[in-house]
Amino acid sequence: MPMASPDVVPVPLLWTGGWDSTFRLLQLLLDLRVPVQPSYLVDARRASARSEIAAMERIRAALAEQYPHTRALLLPSRLVRVEELAREDDIQRAFDRIAARNRFGNQYAFLSRHCRQTGIDGAELMIELTERGVYSFLKDHVHEVTTPQGYPTWRLRADCPDPDLLTVMGPFAMPLLQTRKQDTVEIAARNGWSDLLAMTWFCHSPRNGEPCGLCNPCQYALEQGFEWRIPRKRRALSKLYSHTLMPLRIRARQWLRRLRQTG
Repeated sequence: MPMASPDVVPVPLLWTGGWDSTFRLLQLLLDLRVPVQPSYLVDARRASARSEIAAMERIRAALAEQYPHTRALLLPSRLVRVEELAREDDIQRAFDRIAARNRFGNQYAFLSRHCRQTGIDGAELMIELTERGVYSFLKDHVHEVTTPQGYPTWRLRADCPDPDLLTVMGPFAMPLLQTRKQDTVEIAARNGWSDLLAMTWFCHSPRNGEPCGLCNPCQYALEQGFEWRIPRKRRALSKLYSHTLMPLRIRARQWLRRLRQTG
């Protein structure tokens, strides 16, 4: 496939060093061959930041070696500290109302703040087709659009009836919204990308350099058939936690958010 024209605008990608965003990075660099401007939001409260940055460095180096053309296409990552973002009270209030009703990660609020404060529209955010989670309450309010680079993606409709969703999720393009996790596994295997994706990181609370098995991404890994990514010695505990304490934790968080809104 020929390289993109030099005047193609780089794709703003929210790259975390995780499976989904790295899969998307490979699609952009190796299939579409378009320039990519990655951004990574450094959350000091998460113990995984160093592991995620290290994963991205490993993947970048491997790409440069295996696919030399990516050296020109993959721009230096923009690292942004979450604590340095300005407050956006309307985004936070909208996020709290959504999170009081649904399973909704804290990252969506600060990613939305980042997009507003940097003027980024169409930042690529990875949300996949799944039975629950964010997809379940976005799917009826999206439509397919064409990006400035000329390929299709999914975004919230401007007439979305939920103003809170528009406030928080409006800045994002969601190119994997109609793609299942297993689809990415199969596509990666066909394209010879499995070794690159094996370098990704996902755990928010690593223990001795290994996935903890208890944080949300570890629990998602279990749900999506990726239990092989969790150390064998922690898998039984992970499964027990997923059926006992985790549901209680989710309900407690939603209850506290409702209290804050009514208080």
